[in-house]
Amino acid sequence: MNKSLAISLHISSKMWTSFQQSMLKSRMFNEEVIGFLFCQRHQVSKRQIRYIPKTWVVPASDCYEHQSASGLVLKQHFHSYLLENHLQPGLDVVHIHTHAGRGLPDFSYIDDRYESEYARFIASSFPKKPRLISGVFNENLQSCQFRIWDRKGRDFEDVKFCNSLFEISENKQAINNVNLNYDFMFARQKIFGETNQKALNQLKVGLIGCGGIGSIFAELLGRLGVKNWVLIDPDILETVNLNRMPAATQEMVDQRWHKVHYIKHLIKKIYREGSCVKTIPISVESELAKQEIATCDLIVVATDNHLSRKTAQELALQYMRPLVCLGTHIDVKPDNTPRMYSRITVPPLGGGWCLMCGNIINLQRAALESAPLEINQMAANVGYLEGVNDPAVFWLNSICASTGVGVIHGMVSGFLNVDSGIDWIYEFPGNHWRQTNTEYLQNDDCYFCGMKGLEEVVHNSDLESSDLEDSDFILW
Repeated sequence: MNKSLAISLHISSKMWTSFQQSMLKSRMFNEEVIGFLFCQRHQVSKRQIRYIPKTWVVPASDCYEHQSASGLVLKQHFHSYLLENHLQPGLDVVHIHTHAGRGLPDFSYIDDRYESEYARFIASSFPKKPRLISGVFNENLQSCQFRIWDRKGRDFEDVKFCNSLFEISENKQAINNVNLNYDFMFARQKIFGETNQKALNQLKVGLIGCGGIGSIFAELLGRLGVKNWVLIDPDILETVNLNRMPAATQEMVDQRWHKVHYIKHLIKKIYREGSCVKTIPISVESELAKQEIATCDLIVVATDNHLSRKTAQELALQYMRPLVCLGTHIDVKPDNTPRMYSRITVPPLGGGWCLMCGNIINLQRAALESAPLEINQMAANVGYLEGVNDPAVFWLNSICASTGVGVIHGMVSGFLNVDSGIDWIYEFPGNHWRQTNTEYLQNDDCYFCGMKGLEEVVHNSDLESSDLEDSDFILW
């Protein structure tokens, strides 16, 4: 197998908590237990592969033929049920089981033998030849090891397990290869910890929308320590943008700079070396843009239309990436008093609620924005689409962008818990911050992010006879 590959299994904190609790409930004392994840394979790059769980199953105690601290055997009809109902084409199988004890567990000779046989079994029994990833935890599911088998069951290689928002490299050479000048640059941020700064330096951010909010956001997050960017925006700088884009000039407008190149210019002014900025001056709906966003650790959308935010949310759900949505709104009351709002939204990683079911964006508007020009013109004529861009001012954009950077700093550092998501709205001139109670946003039936059917604890009484039940393979 290819030893140069970095392979990881990334499960959201929310999903892992539910899975872990279900595993612990399926035993009386310290008996071994097993659970299953069914994962989509994502080739991030030539050297990096991520496995993303799409569903999970934990057998209840009555699904075991034998269960003790020294081993376990599952009933054959549970195994048949599992493969028929959950192993969808294109998914790979993850087995997670426990060993007694509280130290770092290791795979046993029995694990080696049966996992090797099972890797061959599933690869030869299903058209898409799924792979087997196996994990062993200690009895309290705190310490673990993971590995992935080849399809012949002869060899395996290590898999990194990640149940946090971000995957941070453990390559000491890469971590220590930091310019001393930049170390000193962040000297006044050391209160947040060296690990936090290294995480920011490694973070790869996909920014969709490089206008009034996105430009301020990139400047602020860049100065916090983020050096790796994918910038997506099809627009070119115009004179009307100069009131709210820092360091943008009329000369840039005259030279027809793309906004993505303008923001790259800002970041390169911060870092003369050591930064990596990829510019994509096309719509996020393009396949190239989607492919690049999928390689990022964090997706940030700061656009003024609904379609691009919908696309960003779909990508975040598909590739299990954290999403931060930034936006502002200005209107005027009948007495000519202005009302101004900034909104920062972070949907929970892995589902629960999203920008669509949380009504942060309008699906009707998104559909109209994706329609041909003739349809858009008809919609504008009957009042469904406005013909003038929304009002915007630098200071309001700055509140939104700086709060968004603060949220991301908290996410990376761990001092802000976003497992249930956040939706914050600032209102001016009332000077109020409002925090939406995200419990009211939960929607298991959402077409885009609904959790119904993605997780399951199976009891023996739930099982039915199956065509696979005559298989000779018995799951340990």
